[in-house]
Amino acid sequence: MAKISAISIMRGHNAHAVDAVLAIVDLSDEIIIIDTGVEDSLKALLLKIDKLKIISYKKNIPFAELVREDVKKYAKNDYILFFDHDEIFTPSLKKLILSTLGNYDYYLIPRKNIIFGQWVNHSRWWPDYQIRFLKKKAVYWAPDIDIHKQPTLKGKGLTVDAIENLAILHYNYENIDDFISKAAHYAKAEAIQLYEKKQNFKLSDAINKSISEFVGRFYMSEGYKDKTHGLVLSFFQMIYFFFVYFYYWELSKYKIDNSDDVVEAPRQFFKSGLNNVNYWLVAKKIIPSGRRILYRIENKFISFFK
Repeated sequence: MAKISAISIMRGHNAHAVDAVLAIVDLSDEIIIIDTGVEDSLKALLLKIDKLKIISYKKNIPFAELVREDVKKYAKNDYILFFDHDEIFTPSLKKLILSTLGNYDYYLIPRKNIIFGQWVNHSRWWPDYQIRFLKKKAVYWAPDIDIHKQPTLKGKGLTVDAIENLAILHYNYENIDDFISKAAHYAKAEAIQLYEKKQNFKLSDAINKSISEFVGRFYMSEGYKDKTHGLVLSFFQMIYFFFVYFYYWELSKYKIDNSDDVVEAPRQFFKSGLNNVNYWLVAKKIIPSGRRILYRIENKFISFFK
């Protein structure tokens, strides 16, 4: 049977890191921790685990995908399992991987996101497919890959069924501070990418993307079924794009080409938002029929007064 190299790019000290490693010990021939700033206390715990080695790597990596291609070189085996320090591979998932080993070049694996102490299974947080198991040459991450872009795939892939026991257990954002700090981190990284690649990002882009994000997650993807979790997460995902714009503005030394009318921009935001919310309240039939008629009429007025 083919052997597997497990790789995790880590920094800091995550409460689930040791459990994440222990979960894949029986699946892996070797475990490689790419140290981009791991705290000494966590290193001491990790080094007690069999098959594990720690490799010091360059610091200040905005997101792991930027270096995934490069760190493949440390794996001695053709099959690589990438895992994050807050991801637990379940027994059923490991059994599936072993039973199909050699049949596929890469695996798209669902992820069960635990956010603020609850499994969030709407709002586009499920099945949240991730490429975590692959042959070395079947998946390629460009060294300048955009933050939201998927890698290049070749060969035969397996999309694992979106079943709870076959999903990676992902202990995602633990509290509000955790979410906001990570969102700011990724928004800044995205703004830097846009700025360095000389890609224009206007206020109107932030407005359109933010409305699309909120409506798409909370209504179209039924985030309302996650109740307050769905509302809060959809709202946070909405304001993310404003953070990208604000950081982009900061990088331009606050001298951005202001082709957007900043006076009219808030009006456009609320107008477009109301129009989209009304549409989905009617389309999803989650309000009484009488109000659906009212919202249809309201949208006609909104469309008339452009």
